[in-house]
Amino acid sequence: MSYDLCIWDPAWHPPLPTSADDALAMMEQLSEFENAPHETQNAALIEFARLLVQRSASDIELDLQTGDPTVGLTAFWGCDPRKAAIQSPSAVLRLPIPSQECIRQIAHVVKTAQEICLVVFDDENGMCFLPDGTIFPPDMREIWESDLQDLADRQSGRVDAGQKQPDGRTVFERIGGELFDALGRGNRRQ
Repeated sequence: MSYDLCIWDPAWHPPLPTSADDALAMMEQLSEFENAPHETQNAALIEFARLLVQRSASDIELDLQTGDPTVGLTAFWGCDPRKAAIQSPSAVLRLPIPSQECIRQIAHVVKTAQEICLVVFDDENGMCFLPDGTIFPPDMREIWESDLQDLADRQSGRVDAGQKQPDGRTVFERIGGELFDALGRGNRRQ
């Protein structure tokens, strides 16, 4: 199972979103906008995909060292991002990524997109990442930074991978669970 990260170039399609709802509306509008002949291959999206593959090579190499025949570029990304960028029929690059353990992929996408001034919209979680580091909705920043810290800890060996595993829930499922837990604790009769 996979879901899409949506990436677009605000230099070609301004303005920048001002909220998560605005980002969703822009993404939907741009997804319907088929590239005009002069936009058939947006150079920024193609460069983004090239850099993405280059920067994720060490993660893919580590996965390959496990000897698992199901790993590699296509398994890590769910597709070849370079081909997806070249073949994208709209102004939005929809990059399908595997939903299992996808924080590495999302982190690579967000970092690379910010470096070349692209907007990323995580359709699954309703999060938008702007080139300047702004995250919509703003209250998701803490969860995002926590996920990045967990990833960095596992990759650096500070935490045993078997010791601290992500729970597999989406950001909204975690928030909903935390809210449900908080409401449940607040309603207990003593």
